[in-house]
Parts: sequence; C-alpha cells; structure tokens
Amino acid sequence: MFRVQAPVVVIFSTEARAGLGAQLRAAGLAAWRGLAGLGQGLEMAHFQIVFADVTLAVSSRLRKDGLIVIELGLGDPRQAARVIPAAQLRQAEARARSRLPLASHAY
Repeated sequence: MFRVQAPVVVIFSTEARAGLGAQLRAAGLAAWRGLAGLGQGLEMAHFQIVFADVTLAVSSRLRKDGLIVIELGLGDPRQAARVIPAAQLRQAEARARSRLPLASHAY
C-alpha cells in the first residue's frame, strides 16, 4: 500500500468568503471531508454542508491536469439533503439536448 498526495484547489464565492471570514481553510477541509464521505466519486455537481452555522453549496470536479477543484458558495438550508453527482447532471443535460427540436432556419 502507498499514499498519493493530490493537490486540491478550493475556490470560494465572494458571499462564502464574507460568511466564513477567517474560517476559509477549515471550511475547505470540511468540504473535502464531505465529498469523501459521500462515497460517490470526486465529481459532484452539487451537495451541501453546514459549517460554522453557514450552509455551503459545494461542487467539485477533476481537471484534465489531475487537480481536484472544490468550489464553495452559499447554500440553501431548505435543500440540505440535495446531492447531485456530476455524471447524473451530464446525463440529464444530454437527455434534454436530445429532446430539443433542430432549428429550422439559420441565423
């Protein structure tokens, strides 16, 4: 067995920065633990955590260069149980695109 240390980039919205103040690093670590705790892979379109009484919306993706990116913004406490894997979102978008009628004229 061996360990791999992978770089993780955490990006906060302006609103999340204001709501968290000096606790940004701890909130980023909480988001990473929340992502790992879901057990559904590294790419999540949306899930929420509560950190320091602030509901945070979290999304994550794996970049082509191998970096893991976690983005945090303010969440909605009324939708705390909402978890949307990125693969599920991509499938829904593909289904929606396949239902769109083709344009009958060019612009």
